[in-house]
Amino acid sequence: MSRLLASLALLALTAIAPCRAAGQASTGQAATGQAATGQSATAPWTFAVSGDSRNCGDFVMPAIAAKVKAENDAFYWHLGDFRWISEEDQDMKAMEPAGSSRSTEQYQHGAWDDFLEHQMASFGSTPVFLGRGNHENNKPMTREGYMAKFASFLTRPEIEAQRKADGESGAAVEPWFHFTRDGVDFITLDNASKEEFSDAQLRWLRSVLDRDLAANSGIRAIVTGMHEALPHSTSSDHGMDDWDLGIRTGELVYTWLFDAQAAGKHVYILASHSHFYSPNIFNTPYWKQHSSKVVPGTIIGSAGAHRYQLPKNADKASKTNTYGYLQATVHTDGSIEFGLHELSEADLVANKWPNAPLDAIHECFIHNSDEKEK
Repeated sequence: MSRLLASLALLALTAIAPCRAAGQASTGQAATGQAATGQSATAPWTFAVSGDSRNCGDFVMPAIAAKVKAENDAFYWHLGDFRWISEEDQDMKAMEPAGSSRSTEQYQHGAWDDFLEHQMASFGSTPVFLGRGNHENNKPMTREGYMAKFASFLTRPEIEAQRKADGESGAAVEPWFHFTRDGVDFITLDNASKEEFSDAQLRWLRSVLDRDLAANSGIRAIVTGMHEALPHSTSSDHGMDDWDLGIRTGELVYTWLFDAQAAGKHVYILASHSHFYSPNIFNTPYWKQHSSKVVPGTIIGSAGAHRYQLPKNADKASKTNTYGYLQATVHTDGSIEFGLHELSEADLVANKWPNAPLDAIHECFIHNSDEKEK
């Protein structure tokens, strides 16, 4: 409790007070945004989310895209780590023409185009929203380079319409953003680098939450997605616990989201970074001592990356050595159900690129994982 209170005190002046005023001043703009995005849910609908498609994502993501399109999911949300960068991804190596090879520089220069061509292109006209992962911060990629390379995703019509509704049309584009649909606010946060959560991102998030909590906002649910899990999760050895600013600001963000839940909103926190599926990640001693009802949280890092062993304290429903995504069903009251959709090797083969070798797909499906327990 003492560290949490210290975090709140440290950041209160820079993050809370200025933004509550801003949120209160823009309540009417939030209502305009709701109308613009059609906030009158008449039936349940679905969206899809996963993260970490490095290593074997060129084989896995086309299969995810095929399922998403077949299920008529409203959109797909990628929580970061598109390519490996420190080494060449196995899928890219496998699809090189026979007898050819790339230098490290050539690989790094072409990795992001490969992600767009062999992963994102699979979704066709289905909307895709991207979050930044720590591998999108690996040299030679930079924050500025990320925003330039993926500008079309950061300025999607849904995001731009929301920025206009929020009165932020003239503000600089950032890796963080949000949009609303049918009474649900989808918030993408950026914790890909050790500089986050920055004061600027916290002020922005506080203003978004203040608008959501306003009496006439129309928002029934808040879904927050990010790459690394907030501190003190069941995956705390591989989350925002890894750096001091991450702990302090991550605790603050969790507290804000808990407060929104306590105010009556349906609140959900999604992350990837750890390469497995694990629900109920905040059902830990640390967070349970602060409340009797923790915020629902899920890790879904199963879109192609080298698969990790599960933490010993992971929820019993957790799974690793699998590829897949979450399909979320949004109900009319704002409650959301998340179900794991696993992929078979046959799914990967059925949706493979013409130059994707079957033996490479099999190798990725069977052996792209840790062998030892943590």
